[in-house]
Amino acid sequence: MRPDDVAVGQTYRVHILERGDVARHLTGDPQRGDADLALLAWLISGTEDFDLTVTVTGQTLGGEPAVTGVRVAETCEISTPLTPEAAERLGLSSSVEYLVKGVLIDVATGHTVSRPTDQTVTIPARWLAPLGEQSAGWR
Repeated sequence: MRPDDVAVGQTYRVHILERGDVARHLTGDPQRGDADLALLAWLISGTEDFDLTVTVTGQTLGGEPAVTGVRVAETCEISTPLTPEAAERLGLSSSVEYLVKGVLIDVATGHTVSRPTDQTVTIPARWLAPLGEQSAGWR
């Protein structure tokens, strides 16, 4: 999709055609750690289509026009802050901030529990197509 045709607040279909296309957008920049993790997940999983609601236009990524948007996906991963009191009970310093990360599990069944979560990502504008349309070359 042409960058000038993308509008903030609109939802588009994202299609990643080739893994190599994802890999070339990995930055290694610590400030973009979450974004790089999302790209790495797409790289490992292969082609993935999803909806993205655009929040910012006029950006660049890897030298090409890009947009930032919000993707809603299902996940069983969770994170929660550890209170200073809980840290102290575990023998940890209460002056350090801790974050507990893990997987949400239903104790009765032992199965993971998925929940919707939002993820902010920056992607090339050419990966976008209006909802209900497929870009030329999509499989």
